[in-house]
Amino acid sequence: MMQIDEIDNINQQIIDDDDNAAIIDSDASDIDEEEASPLLSALDDLESRVVTALNEFKSHPGTVGSTATSAGSVKQSIHQELASILRPVVEVSAHTGPSTARALASSYPQNYTIEMCVDEIYTRINSELILPVILESAQSDTIPAKRSASLALFHTLHSEWCKAGSYLDGSTSAPSLAGPYGPGISPGSGHVSAPPFNPAEGQRRNQIKSARRAELLRRWVQSAIPNLTPGTFTNATLDASAAGRGVLSASAALKPCLRYMAERIGSADDAGALRLFLPVMRMIEGVLGRLFLERTRGGESTSMDKKGQVEGDALRSSCIKFLEIVVLCFSKKELPFQAASRMKKDNVANDFSLEDLPPGHPIITRESLEEIGDYAFSTLRGLVLLGGQAAIDPNLLLAAAASSSSGSNFMGGSNPFTPILDILKPAALAFLNFETDAEKAEAAGGDKNAFTLDRANIELDFGLSQKSYSLSINAIQMLATKRPVYFKESSVCLARRAIDPPGTSDNDGVLLSKAAITGIRTHLRSSCLTLLRHFLSVTSGSWEVLADALKQAGMETQADRALKASKQQLNLMKGGRAARNRAAVFYEWDTSADDSRAAKRQRDTDDAQARVRAAKMARGLGSGIQLPTSMVDACELVLLNLDNLPPKRPPVASSKQRKQPIDLDFVVDAVVSNGASLTMEENHWYDRDGGDGWAIEEGEVGEDGRPVLTFKMNSSVLDAGMKIAQGEKVKDTEKAFAEQSKLASSMAFSRVLMSSSNARSSAVADFGKQIAARLALTLEGVKAASEIERSHVMTVEAVESSIKKNAETEEELAGALEFALENPLVSSSLAYDLTPKGLSSDENDVSNAAASTSALAMRILNEAYVCSFNEDKAKYEKCLDLFVSSVVNACDLSNQNPKDNERKRIANAAASSLPHQLGAAPFLTPSSLNLVSSLCDIDEVVKKFSTKTPSQTIAEAAAARTAKAAAEKRATAALLILRDVAFQRDALRGSAVDCAVAIASGRLPASAQIEDKALKLVMNVIFPKNVDCADKVITSGAKELEFATRFAIENHEKIKKANEASARKKEKHGYSSKSALAPQSDEEKQALDRVRKPVVLVMALAVRRPEIIKAIMENGCRDGADVLAKAIRTNMPKLARAAATKHGAAKIAVQVADMASEKEAPLLICFLDNLVTAADKSLPSQELIDACQEIQKARLDADGKPDIRYIMPVVSGIKRVELLKELPDFVKGSDEILKTALHRMSERLGRYSMIFRDEPDPTENTLRGMSSCEQMVYLHQLDFHAIGIPQKRYLDVIRVCLEDDEVFNDRVVQAALDYISGKFLEGESLPLAYMRTIILTCSKHESLHSWICHVLLPRLVEGQVHSDKRQWEGWMRCAKMLENTGDQGISSLEAIEKLPEEQKKMYRAKYPKK
Repeated sequence: MMQIDEIDNINQQIIDDDDNAAIIDSDASDIDEEEASPLLSALDDLESRVVTALNEFKSHPGTVGSTATSAGSVKQSIHQELASILRPVVEVSAHTGPSTARALASSYPQNYTIEMCVDEIYTRINSELILPVILESAQSDTIPAKRSASLALFHTLHSEWCKAGSYLDGSTSAPSLAGPYGPGISPGSGHVSAPPFNPAEGQRRNQIKSARRAELLRRWVQSAIPNLTPGTFTNATLDASAAGRGVLSASAALKPCLRYMAERIGSADDAGALRLFLPVMRMIEGVLGRLFLERTRGGESTSMDKKGQVEGDALRSSCIKFLEIVVLCFSKKELPFQAASRMKKDNVANDFSLEDLPPGHPIITRESLEEIGDYAFSTLRGLVLLGGQAAIDPNLLLAAAASSSSGSNFMGGSNPFTPILDILKPAALAFLNFETDAEKAEAAGGDKNAFTLDRANIELDFGLSQKSYSLSINAIQMLATKRPVYFKESSVCLARRAIDPPGTSDNDGVLLSKAAITGIRTHLRSSCLTLLRHFLSVTSGSWEVLADALKQAGMETQADRALKASKQQLNLMKGGRAARNRAAVFYEWDTSADDSRAAKRQRDTDDAQARVRAAKMARGLGSGIQLPTSMVDACELVLLNLDNLPPKRPPVASSKQRKQPIDLDFVVDAVVSNGASLTMEENHWYDRDGGDGWAIEEGEVGEDGRPVLTFKMNSSVLDAGMKIAQGEKVKDTEKAFAEQSKLASSMAFSRVLMSSSNARSSAVADFGKQIAARLALTLEGVKAASEIERSHVMTVEAVESSIKKNAETEEELAGALEFALENPLVSSSLAYDLTPKGLSSDENDVSNAAASTSALAMRILNEAYVCSFNEDKAKYEKCLDLFVSSVVNACDLSNQNPKDNERKRIANAAASSLPHQLGAAPFLTPSSLNLVSSLCDIDEVVKKFSTKTPSQTIAEAAAARTAKAAAEKRATAALLILRDVAFQRDALRGSAVDCAVAIASGRLPASAQIEDKALKLVMNVIFPKNVDCADKVITSGAKELEFATRFAIENHEKIKKANEASARKKEKHGYSSKSALAPQSDEEKQALDRVRKPVVLVMALAVRRPEIIKAIMENGCRDGADVLAKAIRTNMPKLARAAATKHGAAKIAVQVADMASEKEAPLLICFLDNLVTAADKSLPSQELIDACQEIQKARLDADGKPDIRYIMPVVSGIKRVELLKELPDFVKGSDEILKTALHRMSERLGRYSMIFRDEPDPTENTLRGMSSCEQMVYLHQLDFHAIGIPQKRYLDVIRVCLEDDEVFNDRVVQAALDYISGKFLEGESLPLAYMRTIILTCSKHESLHSWICHVLLPRLVEGQVHSDKRQWEGWMRCAKMLENTGDQGISSLEAIEKLPEEQKKMYRAKYPKK
């Protein structure tokens, strides 16, 4: 095999043999060396290091070196020796290369950027050198050890590239310092300030990083696949060794590949994920084939002899480990209780489950992968229960082996999962058949734990050795704990095998010795004991079979203790904090432990409880003690603190002491209220328990031994209340009572609300919020207490802010504001959970837990909905508007101050729960949807947080990015709400679609990214849902187009004046507009940006519903809507291209022409014009030409003749013969029409502009279009008398063409005049305007003077131009103009001298020689 450094030698030899090679002297060489690029020098140095190492690796014989080792040193294996040889390759690839790039960029900042250096070094060193060479070695090297080293190198490269400073750096948090672009140090090594960072540059770097990661993973997978192919080596031992290394490489590559595919799917790069997915599926198929298809392929002995089984056991062990990884990755991770959140934090970087795979990919779906995982798990269970693989139907094995070798599945499908299932499914079903039969026998016997297999009649394809058996048991045990969905099946499998262990059947003795059987039995029992200790054994109900298996093995005591421990663990997980604090958890696994040890632990527990009790007593009442949930603990705490009460009561506002006994209620109130009840105002006639208005009397003792209690209201209090309720005149004392009642109600409501929010029990919290919701709507006019007044103020401010933002719903929101002012308790309740409390972390957690259990706002809404049946119908709608306004305001406050973590937490929680809350609401209103849409108004926020300053720190930049992402997430949640309403609530579908379309069209404010998401939501989600949704989208689009039209008309005069002022300014400075569709002023530019979005949206809808094009043209042609018409013309190419692709250019042209009126003709012509230009460089199709001609015939001009404008778009495809017939009609039109028609005729004939083409076949006219030269010729040859145009128009047409010197330049005019003069020599007469054109050409193009003097004028003399009096007169005038030009060598004297004598005298008589 050719060495890498031989390539340079061959190239040098080729240069030496080249006679034309440049001769390089020594001086020039020295100069080149001095001026050599530092980057190229560095690249050469790095390449030389890599090439040296790769050459040494390539030339290695594959055996351990014979060099003697030093005393005491350990001799290296062949794999260690090859790894040490390749170590420089790893260093250069992962670390030296990036560090060299950083050094070059910092040393030569004027010459190189860091991106340039990194990209160049990566491409030259990794993409073009290391990865291809290592891949080639891993796939085709003839020495297995070198193949193994190459496979291992990919794993090493992946690990090294992920370290700090390398290409796949994932440990550096600052984007500007991550990867090879930063200092290259690991986090924590030192503080390095992050430089300013451009988000666009960050996105580019992430894309490059993803591409490099994909390249490495793809080559890694490609390197493993050939080693898994049977027959890689003819020697069976070498083939199994290579396959084993391939399986190990596949095991290491599987999870990184799956994580990359999940990232690509999450980024909507379905194609990028699929490019890696297909090789990964082939890799999995190859590993499974080496495990299950070897018998069919002849790779193992078909008999169950010991020699044939042992030879393939090493490979089989690797395959079983790989099968475990497949099950782990292709299964779901679902855990009950709090264990889910804990385990999700464990091994996140090293684990992968189906929850990590985003949905949405058409091929890579969770369901398909889960099916593979289920069959693989069944296969693993079969290996454990049977001690090997149950014999598979040979026909299925042959078919699967054939499909695996051919690369396609034997069922003829194209699904990439089918080849894998073709292998796994028969293997799993072979075991499941035996399991089903045994379970049926178990059901018939009545013993639910009895499970007996007739192992004598079970034929195995292969058996397991002790190593592979242990791996299988470990795999089942690991899957039980890591994937609880498999816990019960795993437990049953291990328990059944422990009950019927190896050694009970003759088949078990093939590969297992007596020592191995004993080890496996012990392994099975320990696995059962481990699973029994797990709390999932109790929740899944598998503890019975596990305990039974251990009891049959003589481990009843250990099983009882393990079961007790698992139940205690489960109780602790379910219990509260008090239960965990009181728990004395210890295990007595050793029955020989003495009693002193247990007694010591009990004493420690008692001392701990005494210390806790003493600490409670020491804290006293002043620390704000909260009563425990348990009533026993609460009573104990109160009694312990009785001694801590102050000897005297605190002073009160009044000098008169209130007489109240100090009883248990008094103490409990003091504890619960943190001492606030002790300082209660004496002016308040009520106390915390409802006041003195109620009296309690005890009656006789009943049969149950309890006295009968009677509650009575004070008569004076009742009379005062009745008077106030009926509006009668009251006394001052009664008036004071009314005020005190409202104050008491406010404070009582505040206590109820705060107690329910701080309650630890979810049931108490829910009950308290039910009471608060009923009271809030009942106590109308009661002011909010000081504790919750902040929430009321926030609600009022939120509604006022919403009124300013939403002018369309101002009336509804004004009613909601009035309702909030009249019902402060309602507004306070709706915004209570959205108001920062300033609590400690523990109190905050409690509040959040209660709020998540029962949302107070939803209680208010439900109560208002019930009240709206009998009272105010609009009460619910007003409450809904208040609630949504509060959520929007909370999000706005969070956007304004991103550093406020409390507001950020509240905003995120409110926005994330809003879709669920509105989904559960009885009904919604259009005004509430408009308020939800205002969550998308984050444009200023995005711009603010996207702008970076040089003084911005890393923390500030990270906070800004986080705030921006949170705002976009909340805006996306608003779009999801609109989607759900459109799909689930038919009555509000139109309003939801109106809001979504308004956001997409830019009428409702939103950021650019959210507008794009809204557009995708409307077009790709809502519109295709059903016909009604599509109709609603079209209706909303028409409304937005109408809004845009009104905007254009209202701003017409303003834009017109601005354009005129801008035109005068440009004319003053000599500027001219290059495009007619470009905005002429800043005002017009802003207006175009405003109307462009609805135009684009409606055009996108028009592609699917062409009848909408009528509305587009109709609105664009309204008086004053000039800016809208300009926006339509600007985007017309997109509409025409998409409509032609979907419906066909000819069909859509006729359809749109039938819909357009005469007023809309300009936009119709624009549409037809873009239909042609959309066809790239090809000529218009004949169908489109026929369609335009049909349109022309149907649409007549003012004279009743076919309007020529409708065929102008397709004249480039019309035959030249037919264009000659249409040319007079173009000439009769205006100059603009003529110039447009001439331009369209020649637009596809740029190379023929100076040529008059002749028909290839004179008998058949095939030439299409008309070149510029041909146009000039045919315009001269027009018979203006015959076509009915004045001579003046005939001459003006040619003059117009000559003035357009960009099209009809001097070469085109020369070619036309030359052609006409040639025909004149052949006998044709000169056109009337011919000499006039020559005279005009002399005035316009001095470059043609020489040709006219020396070629054209003599040629005309030769053709006897003097025979035509008119042409002769023109000839003499032209000759006179050029006779004395002043240019050396340019004069018409030569042509004059060639005149006949008579004509010469005539010329001199008219123009004497000076």
